[in-house]
Formats: sequence, structure tokens, C-alpha cells
Amino acid sequence: MSDVGGVQGGGEPHHYSKEELERYHQDYQKGLDLFQKSFEEYNKPDVEFHKKEQLKKVMDEALQVMNETACVALKEGKVANDKQLNTDYQDFIKNPTPEAQKKVADDIKALSD
Repeated sequence: MSDVGGVQGGGEPHHYSKEELERYHQDYQKGLDLFQKSFEEYNKPDVEFHKKEQLKKVMDEALQVMNETACVALKEGKVANDKQLNTDYQDFIKNPTPEAQKKVADDIKALSD
């Protein structure tokens, strides 16, 4: 996949203008930043349950934006990192161990680089 094409369904690759690519990339980056900030806040000690629930909702929505823009906004190698973040985040929500937390933090770092 080139930097200017994305996969749309099963048909021909769609070619995006530089402006469209930049917009997708900005949307992805905003989602990643929001996810990262919410994740850090979620993992602070003594966060109240209702606040954790709100932060989880924010992380879920940010991840959805990231997923919707990943195929266009990211270079091919980073798409795998985005998928890994999805998997590790779901594992973390089911079982919030320090190891699971570190995996998500590492995924965020890989996507931020």
C-alpha cells in the first residue's frame, strides 16, 4: 500500500489528496492523544469508579476514531500496531494487571513514534 492509497472494501484502492491524508492523520493523532491521556488518568491510584467508567467510554470512542482512520492515516507497518493496541486494550479492560497496562502503554508509544 502506498502513502496515498487506502483499501476501500474489496475494490480498487482509493487515492486521497494530500489534504485528505493530512486530515485523516490529524484525526488519528487526536484520537491517539485522547486515548493516551484517558489511559494515564484511568491508571492513576484512587480514581473513583464512576470516573473510570467515563474514562473507559472516552477510550472506547477514541479507539473507534483511530480504527476508522487507521487504514488511511497510517503507513502499512503502523496498522499492525493499531490492531495490537485494540487487542491489548480489550485484554486490559477484562484483566487490568500491571503487565496488561504495560502492553497498552507500549502500543501507544509505538504508535506515537
